[in-house]
Amino acid sequence: MNKEQIIKQIKDYFGLNVLSEQIQIYLDFQKEIIKTSVVDGSSKAIHGVIKGAGFAFLGLCIFLFLNLMLGFGISEWFFNSRYWTGFSILTGFYIILAVIFAALQSTIKEKVEDEVIAGIKGTPLELKNIREIIYPKATISKHIEKESIEANTTESNSTQQEIQRTLEEQAHQEMEQLDENKSKDS
Repeated sequence: MNKEQIIKQIKDYFGLNVLSEQIQIYLDFQKEIIKTSVVDGSSKAIHGVIKGAGFAFLGLCIFLFLNLMLGFGISEWFFNSRYWTGFSILTGFYIILAVIFAALQSTIKEKVEDEVIAGIKGTPLELKNIREIIYPKATISKHIEKESIEANTTESNSTQQEIQRTLEEQAHQEMEQLDENKSKDS
């Protein structure tokens, strides 16, 4: 018996050949799922780009011609055909809009980042730090601790709610007593 025959017998005895075949089948299915999702996602992305480019072009044309119409209209109605005045008013308006937009950039960036992070939370795309990747057991224990803290918090919230209810009842009773005293005095 040579080395290869011994290895083959060990694999057959422990069922490693069957297991390796099943693992290979599983990996092939996973590859196909990934390919399908990539094709689906890329086709949606390409469609979105084409649709966005088309609407952007049409929107730009509409915007351009509306601005020409407004520029000539403002000049004609208010300044008796001095065309530069209507267009300078529109230019000033767009400069003010650009300054406001530039001032709001940090707010816009924060809101977009928050929405993206909230959107991918709990999905496979959720961002993980290196420690969570290298030490998954620590991450699991961290989640267990977090769940126990949340359980304790909900218990303390329920006791806080009970305290709040009793205080509200006491305040209601005191108000009723004051109303009764006022009605007796009257």
